[in-house]
Amino acid sequence: MSVSSWKTATIALNGTTSGAVDLGGNYKELVVLIPALDSATVTVHVSEDNSTFFAVHDFDADATGSFAHATSADTAAKTAIFHIGGVQFIKVVAGAAQTSLARTFRVRGC
Repeated sequence: MSVSSWKTATIALNGTTSGAVDLGGNYKELVVLIPALDSATVTVHVSEDNSTFFAVHDFDADATGSFAHATSADTAAKTAIFHIGGVQFIKVVAGAAQTSLARTFRVRGC
């Protein structure tokens, strides 16, 4: 299995979205090491060309509709794996502004 090197994605103070991260290749999954946060969900947005970013959804054959890939709202540090479908560029997105300090996430494509 090919994996990328670890990269940093930072959400600025009072922000909700990190800058774009180039994983260095196209990967099906993304490992995200999530630091302690102001209570918020975490998801990722993806892009094929680093210009337009899209939220990641999973279409469930056993249910009606699609479901956004996101963690539960929480404040604890954790690790999450997102299925990103073979893209190279990602952004980490928090569901609420991080008002106490900037948040640094570590990400790795696999």
